[in-house]
Amino acid sequence: MSRSDTPAFRTAVDMTIEQTINKHAKTSGGIVGFSRSLPAYYRWCVTRHNRAQYISETYPMANIESKNCETHKESSLFERKLGEKAVKKIMDTFSAFLNPFNTEKEHLVCISSGRKVPGGVADDLLKVEDVGKKSFKEFVDTRLKDKTTRFHKPLTKTKLKTFGFVSKSTQIKPAKNV
Repeated sequence: MSRSDTPAFRTAVDMTIEQTINKHAKTSGGIVGFSRSLPAYYRWCVTRHNRAQYISETYPMANIESKNCETHKESSLFERKLGEKAVKKIMDTFSAFLNPFNTEKEHLVCISSGRKVPGGVADDLLKVEDVGKKSFKEFVDTRLKDKTTRFHKPLTKTKLKTFGFVSKSTQIKPAKNV
């Protein structure tokens, strides 16, 4: 079922009926105002279909319905150009941003502070995955397979610099006897 002859404008039957009823059942102020009176509500229910029919019949008289529409409004040349312009604007905006996930040392940025990461910290951050895999392999080999090290022996801490190193603050002590 369709309200329009426009291609690809098909709507499910129940949805069309619901939209039609909702559209034609509206009154100024909605059904809230008169629905408090039960007799008024019953009169509205009994006559609603007649009012909907009157409204539907006046559309062609007012030249509101267009049965011979061949295209969608969105596919007009103006609308397409407008859409392309909006998409280009969005793409330009995104390309102007700095990619925080770029793994080149000179572009590594701390997202929370927006600061560029110095070389030493960047080196440590970029090798953290390899260091972790190496530590895991060593743990499995020495403690589970070969059993050359006790399983519960504390792990040695890897001393890699993190983003926290970039934002460390230093305290300046006040001068004495100034």
